[in-house]
Amino acid sequence: MSAILGVLVATELWIAGARLVGDTHATALHIKDGRIAGKAPAPPKGAQVMVANGLLLAPAVLDAHVHLSVPGDLREVARDELKRGVAAVLDLGEPERLLSLLPGLAPLRVRFAGPLLTAPKGYPTQSWGADGYGLELTTEKAAREAVARLAASGARFLKLAFDSRFAQLSPEVAHAACDAAHARGMLVAAHALEVDAVSRALAAGADVLAHAPVEELPAELIDQIGSRKLWVISTLHAFGGLGVANLRALHKAGARIVYGTDLGNTGTAAGIDPHELELLASAGLSAAEIVAAATSGAAELLGYPDLGRLDTGCAASLLALSGDPLRDPTALARPTWVMIEGVRRE
Repeated sequence: MSAILGVLVATELWIAGARLVGDTHATALHIKDGRIAGKAPAPPKGAQVMVANGLLLAPAVLDAHVHLSVPGDLREVARDELKRGVAAVLDLGEPERLLSLLPGLAPLRVRFAGPLLTAPKGYPTQSWGADGYGLELTTEKAAREAVARLAASGARFLKLAFDSRFAQLSPEVAHAACDAAHARGMLVAAHALEVDAVSRALAAGADVLAHAPVEELPAELIDQIGSRKLWVISTLHAFGGLGVANLRALHKAGARIVYGTDLGNTGTAAGIDPHELELLASAGLSAAEIVAAATSGAAELLGYPDLGRLDTGCAASLLALSGDPLRDPTALARPTWVMIEGVRRE
């Protein structure tokens, strides 16, 4: 085992003396070539061992809403995410000129949507996103061409912007973009904070609400979102907790809630946000549901079946915790140490 560039590297080892979150017995994890190769009550004799006595092991977190280039240099932000326990992110707003750089941020795994599709003089091109973070469209043909180009760049998601403060996509253009994305197996996320915006997003065919809406939603919209089992990314802290009541109602209605911080927004920082976890509790999620929202649920949305769990065959991306997140979910934000893809981050 050796320390290289701030990380602790080993091709094969056992983590011993810790419990897995939700388990009552200590379990030794066999880590080999960056993956969980097996489990046992104790490591075999002669094995290389990392002692974790008294700690709890939980999956590393996935953040389902970030803007990696907004807080600073992409590589520095990615390094901070990894160091603080985030194994993967969904970037929901980057200029096309930066998309080719995102795969190079490994071992941080990055799913991305590219720029927000919007109307001429729409959100966000008239505010924070003036420098390529929004892509203005006027026709259905332009929407289909944009989707094809983004898909070719590696985008697995598409993001539509609906904001009544600015010009908005026509229903025809929004629907064409959704249809083109779905035909390529992409999921469509929508920036939609108010009732009218949410209605437009649903009519277009969005699969994901990129934020918990902040304007009180009527019962019929809540029921529609719940019955369609849409994904809702929390981002509660970034909006001062204004979406808590809506998220509580959406959770009860059956929407699939996942953790996301909107990294890049005012007041956010790289890493796991304890305030976001607290606000998810305020929205009525149990501790187990909050842990799932930040791990296995987010992994399902992002399409990483080997993240968010500590099963044999999964990536060895995990948090060693002194507190139990099933009692206090904010324990996720205070890891004693972090391992990503079998490498302990320092």
